[in-house]
Amino acid sequence: MKSRKLPTEQKRIHEIKIRLNSKEKQKLDRIISLTNQHAPDIFRKLLSNGKVPGAAVPLLDVQTYYQLRKLASNYNQYVKAVHQKKITEVDRNLGHELNMVLETIRRKIS
Repeated sequence: MKSRKLPTEQKRIHEIKIRLNSKEKQKLDRIISLTNQHAPDIFRKLLSNGKVPGAAVPLLDVQTYYQLRKLASNYNQYVKAVHQKKITEVDRNLGHELNMVLETIRRKIS
């Protein structure tokens, strides 16, 4: 399969080298991890838009994380009590709630 020829004005023929101090490098690394983009893409967006690209949108909202964390904490307490033989079985309502939250997360991710 033959590759498509780009017009001359769209070809990237200029190479730029840049030196950063430790603080600048840490800031660039933070932006790279937040946006899931490579450094050249970040610099190109900075040149074209005049601003650094925003953070990537998370798959789940904060409320879902909070609810899952709360349920997981309760579930861990129940499991710990079962292992210490303080109670004989885990509360079925908690298991049902946990399954509902996990199903919600599955739907949001896929």
